[in-house]
Amino acid sequence: MLAALAVPSRLAILSHLLSVGPQTATQCAEIVGLTASNCSWHLRELARLGLVERADADTGDARKRPWQATITGIDLDAGGGPGDDLARTAVRSAWFADTDARFDDYLRHEKALPAAWRDAAVINDYAVLVTADELAEIGARIDEIVRPYIRATRAETPTGSAVASVSVRGVVDPRFVEGAP
Repeated sequence: MLAALAVPSRLAILSHLLSVGPQTATQCAEIVGLTASNCSWHLRELARLGLVERADADTGDARKRPWQATITGIDLDAGGGPGDDLARTAVRSAWFADTDARFDDYLRHEKALPAAWRDAAVINDYAVLVTADELAEIGARIDEIVRPYIRATRAETPTGSAVASVSVRGVVDPRFVEGAP
């Protein structure tokens, strides 16, 4: 699965479905910059891995049938072994490249957004002095706060809601870790 997700197009499609819910291959293609047929191929590969599925059992025109994510997120550290390290790093890199692109897009359009959305934006960067256990606790607490708002698990879509990207990177600076390269 890690090797399949290391393909940036697949990761972008999965991220899109996680963000907005069911979409056709054509709708996904418009967002991720692929042709509909190429997007369909990637969706079938994601389905083979159990990460997406058809949103309905309609047997009509397959091009008009939406796909949906079957997961709420990906734990890249679950399972696997040392042989998966390269794929895990590639997936993380691709995932955050997509996140960075969305942030850059926000910055380009920020001034045109309604004041309520500009004021609600959370753009912080903290340098914290923590132990490894404390850093893990910060991550768990943030996940606990954010998880109820994930599209795939949210029961209703509130009026006036929009997809927002909430990214968290809590990583140690290797320059300050004794014995690190």
